[in-house]
Amino acid sequence: MSHSRFLSALRWTFLLALPLLLLSVVVSAAPQDSGYRVIRTIHLGGEGNWDYVTVDADARRVYIPRSTHIIVIDEDSGKVVGDIAGMNGLHGVAVAPEFNRAFVTGNKTEQEGTIYIFDLKTLKLTSSIKSNSIDTDSLIYDPFTKHVFVNNGDGMNLTVVDAATEKVVGTMAFNANPEAAVSDGKGSIFQDLEDKRSVMEYDAKTLTVKNKWPTGPCVSPVGMAMDRAHRRLYVSCRGEGNVPGVLIVMNADNGKVLTSMPIGIGVDGNVFDPETGDIFATCRDSGEGKTGATYVFHADSPDKISLLATVKTIYGARTVALDPKSHHIFSIGTEQNEPPAPGAKNPRPRPVLSTFELLEIGK
Repeated sequence: MSHSRFLSALRWTFLLALPLLLLSVVVSAAPQDSGYRVIRTIHLGGEGNWDYVTVDADARRVYIPRSTHIIVIDEDSGKVVGDIAGMNGLHGVAVAPEFNRAFVTGNKTEQEGTIYIFDLKTLKLTSSIKSNSIDTDSLIYDPFTKHVFVNNGDGMNLTVVDAATEKVVGTMAFNANPEAAVSDGKGSIFQDLEDKRSVMEYDAKTLTVKNKWPTGPCVSPVGMAMDRAHRRLYVSCRGEGNVPGVLIVMNADNGKVLTSMPIGIGVDGNVFDPETGDIFATCRDSGEGKTGATYVFHADSPDKISLLATVKTIYGARTVALDPKSHHIFSIGTEQNEPPAPGAKNPRPRPVLSTFELLEIGK
């Protein structure tokens, strides 16, 4: 075969093989199905607004505060096993199993925040504590100090309760709006400050500030989770107005923002599963104004995350709780919503409370 004929044959061989090569590239680059989906929907209906949802994986219970009462659900059967009444303006629940009690944030009036306490076995209210602030909102229980850390949003401060004695043992001024907090289990609490675009680290015992770092591309930090093994913070952030937010990865030792990934509108929480390395961020609005979305990421390395799945949910499903045993997450919202109120400053669909649901997402 002549040299020219050889080159011509080679060109034809390449052209014939090119579609197969391109197909191979496309297939190898296509994202694999993560398997994450809504695997169960529990219809609850009823009255009352909602905020946070809490899972007690050991007791197999899910706690859902609804304005004046807490719905208690058996996680395995999906049945309602309790309804704790007698409270007002509820937000969140933090479980302290070693003391057989749970702490609940609420606001009796616009001027007075309350921390309610109930028995984990009897599901009866046992006492309440004044937070001495307003907008008593999110809270966490820290087994390291055996203290409950309560964020007072508009109060711009912190109330600390001894879980054993049920007494207020400390307060701390933030001079900023606190949202989510997480403990590293070694004596530090990491706190996001929504209106200051920053994350603060403070000593869990002395309540003194250790560090304060800017969140970079994160406009409004509202959710936080931690990979304790690798000292990484996952901070979920809202955008301004109806602009989609981001999830950032921050080094918990020096505050460096390592990466940022886009998420939906109106995020209000995120969790990290240390066994799977997956991060879940729940957003009120997927972007179309009718459905919510849960964004599932995987920690490929301490400094890099990748998107595994975007699970369509119900509008308003913005908060999240993880069961580390089943590796499933739970979120709450309404299946049906009415159009925004005429003339509303921040128009959003209005929830039809009779369609209130608990969603379980997993594989």
